[in-house]
Amino acid sequence: RMPDAEFAQLMPLLEPVSLSTGERLSEAGETPRFIYFPESCVISCQANMQDGKSAEVGIIGFEGVADVTALVRSGPAVHSLNVSIGGSALRVRRDELREMLGSEGLRKSFFDYAAEYVTQISQRSACAIFHLVEQRFAVWLLLLADRIGEGEIQMTQERTADHLGVRRAGVTVVAAHMQAGGAISYRRGTLRINNRAMLEELACECYGTLAVGRAPQTTYM
Repeated sequence: RMPDAEFAQLMPLLEPVSLSTGERLSEAGETPRFIYFPESCVISCQANMQDGKSAEVGIIGFEGVADVTALVRSGPAVHSLNVSIGGSALRVRRDELREMLGSEGLRKSFFDYAAEYVTQISQRSACAIFHLVEQRFAVWLLLLADRIGEGEIQMTQERTADHLGVRRAGVTVVAAHMQAGGAISYRRGTLRINNRAMLEELACECYGTLAVGRAPQTTYM
């Protein structure tokens, strides 16, 4: 977590915003204008292919910053940022925040989180290679639930497929299997985790590496 003294330096620059599900915050190939600190929302970092396919490479909630890589990169963004779960956030202009990285405390906080974010991306890349869609789906649901603090997620199967980088038909089959087993229930774009312990059993080992604890109050890094 960012120490209170360091976060206090940012307060005059932070702007509260309400983000909508599906909202595009930045595009690949463009220089991001803002850095976001999610509160109740969840932001997805997406890799977009030339054939129109996409997959989520990073997920950012109350524990992190989107896009932290923009603080250390001078060129355009490689990935796009989309809102997975709508909600509140704080944002700051990227250029203003970069000017404040002369503060050792702020710089250390952002670099520490950047290292954690690289770990997330690396682990999820390995997960996509070695593990089954059902395992990855379970991990992804747990990661979302951890960040929103509840077991009900507003998410269509089409959007789920985009996040996982798989065909919608594959998500339909996996979701039906999980629902039949009692781990989840799904109806009209609303997915509910009915049995978290069962979902954790379905998840691969990667969840143990990627899990974040739900904070009792809003925290920033």
